[in-house]
Amino acid sequence: MSFTGTWSVASSPDFDEDFLTEAGDPYVTLRQRSDRVEGRYQIGLMNGDIDGRLDGNDHALFSFEGMDELEEVNGAGTVTLQGDRLKFTLMYHQGDTWTFECERRP
Repeated sequence: MSFTGTWSVASSPDFDEDFLTEAGDPYVTLRQRSDRVEGRYQIGLMNGDIDGRLDGNDHALFSFEGMDELEEVNGAGTVTLQGDRLKFTLMYHQGDTWTFECERRP
């Protein structure tokens, strides 16, 4: 299965729905080409660009650069396909780790 597509953020153990939807419909958009995975995310007041590589058929590792409440952030992350769902994790450089459960948009 490919990572390519737009994924709606359905939930997070770290944030409530009010935060997730603060700046609109939260999403992760990914494009897979061969072993590369690139994309963007907008979740609450967090947004950024993703640049990664496959690490198995259903797992990719990436770096990201973006903003969180108007502050520049960067770090690493993972995406893991779990059937028709996607687990999206952001690990801020010298900071917090956030996890999001996503569903593929039709």
